Amino acid sequence: MRGIVRGTAKITISILLIGTVASVSARDAFPAGQRVSALFFGEIDYRKRENQGSDGFDHTQGVAQINVQLGQRFRAFTELTATKRRNTDLRSEIERLSLHYTFSDQYKLSAGRYHTPIGYWNSAFHHGSWLQTTISRPQTAKFGSFVIPIHFLGALLEGNVGNSDFGYKVGYGNGRSEQINDPGDIGDIGDGSNGDTAWLLAGSYRPLGRHRLNTGASLYRDKISPEFGPDIDEELLGVYLALEGEAPEVVLEYTYSKHESSLSEGNVNSIYGQVAYRLPGKANKFKPYFRAEHLDVDDDDPLLGALGLDYKGYTAGTRWDFSSYVVLKAEVRREEFDNSGYRNSFWLQLAFVFDATSARESAAARRAAQNRGAR
Repeated sequence: MRGIVRGTAKITISILLIGTVASVSARDAFPAGQRVSALFFGEIDYRKRENQGSDGFDHTQGVAQINVQLGQRFRAFTELTATKRRNTDLRSEIERLSLHYTFSDQYKLSAGRYHTPIGYWNSAFHHGSWLQTTISRPQTAKFGSFVIPIHFLGALLEGNVGNSDFGYKVGYGNGRSEQINDPGDIGDIGDGSNGDTAWLLAGSYRPLGRHRLNTGASLYRDKISPEFGPDIDEELLGVYLALEGEAPEVVLEYTYSKHESSLSEGNVNSIYGQVAYRLPGKANKFKPYFRAEHLDVDDDDPLLGALGLDYKGYTAGTRWDFSSYVVLKAEVRREEFDNSGYRNSFWLQLAFVFDATSARESAAARRAAQNRGAR
């Protein structure tokens, strides 16, 4: 417990130091037409599991999301994390870093390191668990997943199709590295020996409406050179339907991938459904939720077949927004990993968000009011 507290303190101090730098008054630190904004997230997890290893306080993370507007069309964005896990040192990482130029609503060009826009969850939710209803991400889209490439380094063109509610994304960049759950941050597959770069296409439909419908599909292709074994062609398809409102919130997502080498081929099928509902009236601080997941990997799949990734899981819980900035989540899970029988667990998470921009502007407003009162 003492180690967790020390780790949390280190994360908090690191994030606050970043926040102090990032939250300097835009008027004083940047020329006219430039503006910086920053959000900071933190979380602490507690777990009690059935025959699944160590329990107690386990995972703490601090997240900084910093956006710098450089004129009307150009902006820079970065997401930094500091993570503490049991028996490990504090680990810092740049999760996302990108430069964006907006020609119009129809054409927006960017380059950098992204969360790969495959399907719904990996595009909609990022680091900072306060943003999502549940404690955890779906198994397929969890950070460190082998099933889909979580990160993508390259260029992205996106925008609306004309003045319609349809949108598109076209991406080209580095695919998986030799460690297949890591991105090719320095060249495609390290030495680029396979000669191929990853590409993706995605389309969406998001009409204005009460329930905030968002539905779409994506296609991702890459040639992978794993650390061991021959090259593998990967083709991944994701489709989803989401209602992004609070009452209800619904997400249904299906992911299919095909892997083919000179020796074998196999398929991966993954589906999950999640429903949540913000309670009405005086109970509106509570948002119960339920999610069911299924992940099936062919034994002959040349990329993932030997990793024992088969999964079935059911999660039920509630989110309590007892403050505008701090939430407490509690959930129970019933899960089966690699067909080894179901196990139960209980999880708690305390998550918060700090808007450095609002805090800075509020402080400036207070100073201005005090100055007016002193005159």
